[in-house]
Amino acid sequence: RNDQEQELAAARQEAAAIREKARADGQKIVDEARARAEAESERVLTAGRQQLSAERVAASTELRGEVGTLASDLASKIVGESLTDDERSRRVIDRFLDDLESSQTTTR
Repeated sequence: RNDQEQELAAARQEAAAIREKARADGQKIVDEARARAEAESERVLTAGRQQLSAERVAASTELRGEVGTLASDLASKIVGESLTDDERSRRVIDRFLDDLESSQTTTR
């Protein structure tokens, strides 16, 4: 009977060890999956931020060109003659837009 009790105690210890190992293995799997998900989430967010920034720069550049063209056309109509010096008019428009942007930045 004593041998049976010892075998039963050993079996219980082995079962407890197996359960503990299974629990630890399960937790490790969950932790690894969580880490992969967090890394993927951060990668997607970073890519999204970079794309948004690139699109913002492209939109700003496009709008700057359109505003420049419209301003040049409007100035030509006001003056009553064509502004033929494209480089000079571009510099004037760029300076105006830079001043406008800096005044908006300081008022925020």
